[in-house]
Amino acid sequence: MGKLGVRGSGQPVVVTDSRTILISALAAVPELTVTTTLPDVPTAGAAWPKWVQAAPPGSLLFPLTHTFDVYVLLPAGYAPETVERADGLLGQVCQAIWDVCVVQLAEPVNVRFDNQTTMPGLRLRVIMRKVQE
Repeated sequence: MGKLGVRGSGQPVVVTDSRTILISALAAVPELTVTTTLPDVPTAGAAWPKWVQAAPPGSLLFPLTHTFDVYVLLPAGYAPETVERADGLLGQVCQAIWDVCVVQLAEPVNVRFDNQTTMPGLRLRVIMRKVQE
């Protein structure tokens, strides 16, 4: 944690490490291999948060509330397996992150990589629940 600014009373305003909190929560799902960013080698079960935005929760004196997109890669090639895996993982991921964030939406996506290949996945838009100090 680092100092972002100082309130008039001298109390520091601290930026929280929301990404680390979210990664720790995702790691509770045994089927996932969680990384901080898009993995070098995309494989089914890879998961990572991507920071979307931060907004002040009503006052600029408080730490920002962070929004992330959480990506989870699914097996490619056989549609029934992809659907079955998505159905099973969605509930597990939502349960694992429930205490640390609110899930705004979940949707199927095709994740595109630098080499222009794609892989099926899930994208969950989440907002961190509370300031973690």
